Amino acid sequence: MTDSSSSPAGGHGDLTHCENCQTLLQGHYCHVCSQSVVNPIRHAGHALEEVFESFWHLDGRIFRTLRDLLSPGRVARNYIGGHRVRYVAPLRLFVIVSVLTFFVAQFAIHIDENAQGFDVHTMQNTTVRLGNSKKQIKNADSIVEVEALRARTVKELQAASQEVPAEARNAIDTSINTINRQADKRIEKLRVDQGLDAKQVAEQKAAGVRDAFVPKTGTLEAAKTLAEVERVRDERIAPLQAGLAKLAPKSVAAIEQANKIRLVNAEAGCRAAQLQQLHALASEGPVARKSDPERYGEVDCEDIGDPLSFNGKAWNAQTNPLTVSWWPKAANDWLNKQVGRGEANIKRLRKEPWRYVHTLISAVPTALFLMVPLFALLLKIAYLGSGRGYLEHLAVALYSHVYLCLSILAMFVLMLLGGAITPHWPGFVWIGGWGIGLLWAWMPIYLLIMQKRVYGNGWLVTLLRYSVIGTLYFFLLTFAAMILAVAAVVRM
Repeated sequence: MTDSSSSPAGGHGDLTHCENCQTLLQGHYCHVCSQSVVNPIRHAGHALEEVFESFWHLDGRIFRTLRDLLSPGRVARNYIGGHRVRYVAPLRLFVIVSVLTFFVAQFAIHIDENAQGFDVHTMQNTTVRLGNSKKQIKNADSIVEVEALRARTVKELQAASQEVPAEARNAIDTSINTINRQADKRIEKLRVDQGLDAKQVAEQKAAGVRDAFVPKTGTLEAAKTLAEVERVRDERIAPLQAGLAKLAPKSVAAIEQANKIRLVNAEAGCRAAQLQQLHALASEGPVARKSDPERYGEVDCEDIGDPLSFNGKAWNAQTNPLTVSWWPKAANDWLNKQVGRGEANIKRLRKEPWRYVHTLISAVPTALFLMVPLFALLLKIAYLGSGRGYLEHLAVALYSHVYLCLSILAMFVLMLLGGAITPHWPGFVWIGGWGIGLLWAWMPIYLLIMQKRVYGNGWLVTLLRYSVIGTLYFFLLTFAAMILAVAAVVRM
């Protein structure tokens, strides 16, 4: 005899017992476990019916919750007062809204190294020249050398500014000013160190300008072929290697000598990559793809000569690691592994800042998830003796952060609308700016009113507690933001 409770029939009118718990059915839902008699896996129509039913059921609660959130404190006060069925639970709503907010942020906050449409090849070479010149000026031994470097670099930057649109020239002008400040600072230090008078300084500066465009034979900068790069590199490294051989292994002096060798190797590698890139582009003739020359060699040498350092020495995971005295060895090993990843990623950050921004944004929801319990703890401490438990304060903290996330989401939406509408209607810039400004201004006022309505104290007491909680939470947020910024460098 067939058991109707397990019948595979498509309809559900023949069911007499719940398929889940075998309880005698008395309607569309089991009165014990609440399972519906409809089996969505047997008919597509039933599946769609359940999807839409669940969607509209949840959607109604979401709209009611969002509507009441517009009134400061209403949702939190009603929820902890026992009226919970009409609202989405605070933790669930916080997770949904925070993830949605910072998902939209990925599109609203957009960094594009080629946003203005100018030649990336030109700008990359400009960056390389600026970076290398700053490093060389910083280490120059004479005013003649400083002035020659200044003259060459400024002339190249001025030439580059003629190859880009007007809107991109401000960046090059800023670079020229940076080089001039760096050169003036180095010249003043050399003047004091060498005891030179104004006439001697002027003579050496004039000699530097005269020598600026005379190629210095036997230097990596003047090398015209890969073979010449290797020859010059070997000539510069040979005496350094000889000095290294006389030093005790792993001594401070040996590490410093090895760093000098690494610097020469890095400069040689950069020059070799520049030559390779120029040769590759020249081979393509008039149809050279100047928009992506990095395919043919890495010429971004900004970080040459600037190794990460601790205790006045270059960081090294083996010879000069970063250590925390009270941490176990495994923890310090992990720390130095992260430092190494961060050092490697700094170069990527300079070239691809959007990767860092996206990594940072994607980590914010997790950071907020950790910060909300701390905010609830501050509320608990501030309202000791109020008779409210920690979980009640946690509900208040969650709903307040939901509103903050919704406000930030609205700002991101205005930014996206601005990007889409402003090209067709410039007046939207004013509307979007005012909207974002009002949202920022209303957020602290909203939180103050919310705290007053939920906890029911007078305005003076509420304002005092609000100020203390806000100040402490601001410092906690600042500390968390610093940690998040560092962690994003490691994770990108």
